Amino acid sequence: MSKTLFFDLDGVLLDTEPLYRRFWMEAIVKCGYDMREEEALALRSLDASLSRAWFEKRYGSDIYDTVRNTRKQLMEAYRDEHKIEAKAGAAELLKEMEEKKIRYFIVTASPLSRVERYKKDAGLLIDPALVISTKMIARGKPYPDVYLEAQRIANCAPGDSVAIEDSPNGIRSAKAAGCITVMIPDLTQPTAEDLQYCDKILKDLSEVITFAEE
Repeated sequence: MSKTLFFDLDGVLLDTEPLYRRFWMEAIVKCGYDMREEEALALRSLDASLSRAWFEKRYGSDIYDTVRNTRKQLMEAYRDEHKIEAKAGAAELLKEMEEKKIRYFIVTASPLSRVERYKKDAGLLIDPALVISTKMIARGKPYPDVYLEAQRIANCAPGDSVAIEDSPNGIRSAKAAGCITVMIPDLTQPTAEDLQYCDKILKDLSEVITFAEE
């Protein structure tokens, strides 16, 4: 397969989604509200404007920035005491792709500064030039913008790009941009609706190289 691989970061290469779920829920409690687990999970990779609208509808007030900033503070306090960890097999996968000259980029909802901090914690060797963040474009996931930008930067056609995602918002973003979509489920299994946006489901990162070489 002479295609370019686009990896989501959180939940695919970094084991951070359980932390985001935890700290969204803790942050909302600190702000005097509550949040169900499925609601926290729905925020995975979600565009900021859509998140803001969701918070206003759910809580009847524009508390998004307050809760988000509290969540970030909680996350950084956690990081002061604990390292961010990579998903099993992530470091080995990146090394093998480099050795086999499999072309790849990282397409993430995280800002570049956070990517730099977390990849060092996790021991992942990722060239900053290969990181494409939704902060670089107008709209985040599930809009297609970041994957369209990734295709532009990589100079590859939609049908030659493979997006590897773990979240419903991510897989919808990639599909809307015309990517071949691969889901590696993390915290949740794909629903029947999610499966409509998936071209392939993989068990874990150990299956990526075999898929890429087909």
